[in-house]
Amino acid sequence: MKKSFAERIKNMGPAAIITSAFIGPGTITSCTVAGIGFGYALLWALVFSGIALIILMEMSARTTLATGMNLVDSSVAVAPENQAWKWLVRIVFFLTVLVACFAFQAGNEIGAARGLADICGLPIPAAAIIIGVLTLATTWIGSYKTLETIMQLFVSLMGVLFLITALVIRPDWGAVLKGLIPTLPEGSYVNAMALIGTTLIGMNLIVHSISCQEKYHSTEELGDAKFDIVVNILIGVIISVSILITGATVLYQSNVSVSSPLVFTQALEPVLGSWARIVGDIGLTAAGLSSAVAVSYTIRSIFSRLFNWEGGSMSMPAKILGSVVIVFGTAFAMFSKTPAQIIVAAQAISGFALPFIAIVLLVVANNKKLMGERRNKLFSNIVGVLAVVVTLYLGLRNMFNVISGLFH
Repeated sequence: MKKSFAERIKNMGPAAIITSAFIGPGTITSCTVAGIGFGYALLWALVFSGIALIILMEMSARTTLATGMNLVDSSVAVAPENQAWKWLVRIVFFLTVLVACFAFQAGNEIGAARGLADICGLPIPAAAIIIGVLTLATTWIGSYKTLETIMQLFVSLMGVLFLITALVIRPDWGAVLKGLIPTLPEGSYVNAMALIGTTLIGMNLIVHSISCQEKYHSTEELGDAKFDIVVNILIGVIISVSILITGATVLYQSNVSVSSPLVFTQALEPVLGSWARIVGDIGLTAAGLSSAVAVSYTIRSIFSRLFNWEGGSMSMPAKILGSVVIVFGTAFAMFSKTPAQIIVAAQAISGFALPFIAIVLLVVANNKKLMGERRNKLFSNIVGVLAVVVTLYLGLRNMFNVISGLFH
């Protein structure tokens, strides 16, 4: 039975979690930094990563509905008797998720703490401890839905404000369109990687498959999953693009020092005036806290599947692991001297981790035994491979630049 638009909206879920997770301090800071440093030149990275994310998430949902398994289990099921493959999959997932979660948590708590400290007049270490305690509470008590809903409300408000600001300030739309053509200005590799990494997050593909496994129960619901993915990811991309356009239009070549994630509040001043900093502080705190909660849930959810912990994400080993990640993020938030740089680096690390998870997803999606008629079509494979190639190239190029810089 064909569902109405209203019914599909009401039935949305898994992809909304992903969007609320990636619209955090990392997205706000990376988009603002890219706009300030390179104008509209890196807009293509956001659009590319948005399209690739939609295709990869559809692939993730389709493999889950076709096999009845999340990505962790279906990856192993490709060659269930091959112990080497089983351990390779688990090691790849373990390392990429672990590194990405620790990096993201540092960025999320840094952003949330800076916003809270600024609006309340608190010392940054005190604000960081408050953020850490709130995030720990959601990990151990588990009742984070109300907090997450309130935070998402503020994040949505920030998205609307940036979209309005981007339209009101009247950017050079010709230059905006030119920014959709892939170019890499000198010194932009880390920023391009950060923009891709803030949207196209490898571990979110695993979380999405787990969420789809819990929500959907047959391939007949694939249409609902696709609708959910397209609507929510487009919203996230529009927000990200609006932030970059706003930062580029208002602050490009303004010699603004990008030493704090709060620099983005200056881009809101054309619309909000003196209220820009207050609203920005609230938005940054909300975005950081909601994303910090999401990262804790992500690592607990994925690792409980990797190691078959009884009780899933609320098992004792999962809670301890989630707490370690939160404490790590809190420590960074308390003592970091270069918060904006750390946040951008976290997004770059995420982009570098993506290819490995995407490759495993492509292997599953093309397995005839598991997928049958639901196997990947040519277009999905082309976009999937392109996402792997682009992120690997940018990651390796950035690594080369860092290593060569050590010898000069």
